[in-house]
Amino acid sequence: MQTICNPIFPARQVRLASTEKPITPFGGLVSLIVFFEKIGLAGRISELMPFAYTSPNAIPPAKTLVAFMISVVAGARRLAHTDWLRADKALHALLGIERFPGTDTVRNLFMRFRQGHIEEFCRPLWKWLLALSWPQPPKGFSLDLDSTVFQRSGHQEGAKRGYNPSRPGRHSHHPLIAFLAEAPLVLHA
Repeated sequence: MQTICNPIFPARQVRLASTEKPITPFGGLVSLIVFFEKIGLAGRISELMPFAYTSPNAIPPAKTLVAFMISVVAGARRLAHTDWLRADKALHALLGIERFPGTDTVRNLFMRFRQGHIEEFCRPLWKWLLALSWPQPPKGFSLDLDSTVFQRSGHQEGAKRGYNPSRPGRHSHHPLIAFLAEAPLVLHA
């Protein structure tokens, strides 16, 4: 079996082929990478990014953000886990990046975002993603708010005694979650 994959960021095409030896344990990410390339995610993120780095050695913010997203999909549960993918040259070729950002690079990217940057970046990105995924209903989208209960043990920050059907009188969190009624999508929690 042989196929060609276009990287997310402009670079030369990558030929994918079967072999007796495993090349990358993250080969299953190819379908996600192809999807990101097909919708033009990297270009849109690059266009909307509210800042750029001036150092010629810096990894561009859009590449850092996409690399972080790929890390999360690959199983990263904390920033230090992004280092799992730093040595995988086959994955770097699929993404079209020369160097995979490390923990400090990802942390520094997120530390640069302030409330104004978040508004400037996220609102247009959400509008673009919604337009790609779901056509706008004639009367607009409906916002559904729902609440849930997360039971907590010990003394966790923000946990209070309140409604807790499984363990009455115990501490819990009671967040509100916002959904779009027309799309199976959580907007905010």
